[in-house]
Amino acid sequence: MSLCYFFFNANELKNALISYFFFAENMSSRGKKLVNLALQSKKNMNGLKPPQVDDNNSKTSTTPSASPYEVLETNCYEDSSTGTRQELQPKPSTSSKADHQVLNSSSSNSSSTSSSSSESSDTLCSDVDTDDSVSDKDYVPDKEDETDETEDESLPRNQSLCPDKSKASQESVSILVSPAKKGIKRKRRPETWKRNKQKQLRNAGKAYTMHTKKKTMRTERRMKPPCGEKCRLNCSSKIDEEARMEIFNSYWDLGELSLQRQFLANSITAIEPTYRYVRIGGSRQPRALNSAFHLHVNGEKVRVCKLFFKNTLDINDRPIRTVLEKQKKIAGTLLEPDLRGKHDNHATVSQEIRDGIKQHIDSIPKIESHYTRANTSKMFIDGSKSIADIHKDYVAKCKEEQKQFGNYTLFYRIFTEEYNISFYTPKKDQCDVCTAFENATETEKDDMKESYDLHHREKELSRTEKARDKEKKNCAVAVYDLQAVMQLPKGEVSVFYYKSKLNVLNFTIYNLISNACNCYIWNESNGHRGVNELGTCVLKYLKDTCDSGCTDFIFYSDNCSGQQKNKFMLALYLYAVTNLDIHSITHKYLIKGHTQNEGDSAHSLIERQVKRLLKSGPMYVPETFVTAVRAAKKKGDPFVVQELCYEDFKNIKSLVNEIGPMNLKELKLSDAKVLRVTKSSPRSVFYKNSYADDFQETTVLKAKNYPRTVSLLPAFSVKPGLPKNKKDDLIGLCKKNLIPNQYKLFYESL
Repeated sequence: MSLCYFFFNANELKNALISYFFFAENMSSRGKKLVNLALQSKKNMNGLKPPQVDDNNSKTSTTPSASPYEVLETNCYEDSSTGTRQELQPKPSTSSKADHQVLNSSSSNSSSTSSSSSESSDTLCSDVDTDDSVSDKDYVPDKEDETDETEDESLPRNQSLCPDKSKASQESVSILVSPAKKGIKRKRRPETWKRNKQKQLRNAGKAYTMHTKKKTMRTERRMKPPCGEKCRLNCSSKIDEEARMEIFNSYWDLGELSLQRQFLANSITAIEPTYRYVRIGGSRQPRALNSAFHLHVNGEKVRVCKLFFKNTLDINDRPIRTVLEKQKKIAGTLLEPDLRGKHDNHATVSQEIRDGIKQHIDSIPKIESHYTRANTSKMFIDGSKSIADIHKDYVAKCKEEQKQFGNYTLFYRIFTEEYNISFYTPKKDQCDVCTAFENATETEKDDMKESYDLHHREKELSRTEKARDKEKKNCAVAVYDLQAVMQLPKGEVSVFYYKSKLNVLNFTIYNLISNACNCYIWNESNGHRGVNELGTCVLKYLKDTCDSGCTDFIFYSDNCSGQQKNKFMLALYLYAVTNLDIHSITHKYLIKGHTQNEGDSAHSLIERQVKRLLKSGPMYVPETFVTAVRAAKKKGDPFVVQELCYEDFKNIKSLVNEIGPMNLKELKLSDAKVLRVTKSSPRSVFYKNSYADDFQETTVLKAKNYPRTVSLLPAFSVKPGLPKNKKDDLIGLCKKNLIPNQYKLFYESL
């Protein structure tokens, strides 16, 4: 059996190898003292009787012979990271069984799976599958918009992670936050494999099913009767049944074959004859030495007969023969390590093939997560293909270039274990606070209950607040959010998948009262997706709505600090109430993990319309996406679309300095649930840290000459353009006629 079954990660293997060579080369007197210290802890843990202490000198009495428990401790180490005892083994072969049969594989072992989705519904509902917002099964939106198609495309619902009712604490408690997720995903877990579980049961003396065709059941090991009264060593009189059971349990509790062999090696000694006749020049091998068997009772070695020894441990002759043979191979004393699976004849994969697989994976354009860029190192790729599809493209490329290629098993292992990549399929995730509470133990739930109840209470209050605001008729109530990035060109052409594409952004502001939706669309060559771009869209919406006679605004959004929950957006609101005919602007932040809103339904309709258009052919330029947005809503007023270029964006960040230094010492934006600015108090901000609290006022502008007229500066003096590698990829597609010639001028102008 390969050494990899004993160590499940590189750190454990490294520590084991270091410990092994330390044991092999440094078993000096100092090392033996350390072993004896470890022995004492081992005996106490296993319930063994401690060494006897002499009352006269208060020192532990020992015997010259080595106890099997002492050697057991020297052949294992404790991993400080996991707190588990691991076996010391020599350095394994660098080859791996996993590389077997991967050269020149001409066929893939996998089949691609295709998915089809319903595309007929235009209902503005919350059951969306195209937004990054977090799933919450308690959320039930109002279906106020009629549809002309009735196909149900709602996603399946799981049981709610949050209880329907809970008593919330009135005190301010910090919200529980799950730790940031970093590192490689989907590691193998050999300890859960069926074959390894059988081996663990076998080594522990438990009942298990044999790995044979008949699946024979091996019964649990049980101590057998001792030798008879005619035994010349009188074994039964030396060791009683209780001591035998203690030895039996100690042997099988080791649970590892190498430790059990070391136990036997320390319990067997060779009997040297007083004299021996040897024929000079004879061809016969000398007779093997007889063996004496000992069991350790109360720190003393007690010699017993072989039958008594085997029956006490419930073993046969085979493990004894194995130990004796391995002792002879290394100086007659040390046990030869287990060499199964450690030969040098493993099938290997050349590094060239591995590098080719990595180069192919590296060539796929990566996308950062929209919401969790700060909390994870994971990268995303286009979700229109599966790993099997990518492997087929890799094989086709290698065949075209007449290169060797790896099979699907090797490709899948490298993709999932050496890369932290996921397919970008915008979906609804579960709330991390609710999920952490649901998966906690009863003891942990008691500690987490107060913060969880507060979190659940704020969620209910925010939804109640939004439902109340939707009934208001004298103000504008809207929710805004940035839709998931649309990448163009988009189609079934395989080459598109491995080229960097143009990102098209859609910022939507959805009116909760009139169900009107404004869409502000631009591509990444004209602007980014920061506060300047989003703030410009909000300012345009405020100006357009203000011209229609509305003077009070209430906005809802998520808690993205890089886009709307920051001092720059707060400065924009102060600028708006001062320079526009607006009496008040209130911004209410939905609770983290429960940010579903009516605006998500607009994103869903747009995604469905895009899928319809893709059936008739690829989408090459942003104008086709704009067409999809305009045609997405079949019933009622269509979405209002405004296309933006770099000249439209304003430098919202400069407002912080233009209106005067902002003092936010009393206002901690990360804790705020509601912010409000008014024309009557242009220097102050009213805020709530809980939906249940009353408004508190803080003065954020100290300048005496404010309010005053402030001019907004443009965000860009020249067109931002695209990175060189991305533009080269797009121009390359045009040169290969994969993008029609009529769109070539557009891509050259980016």
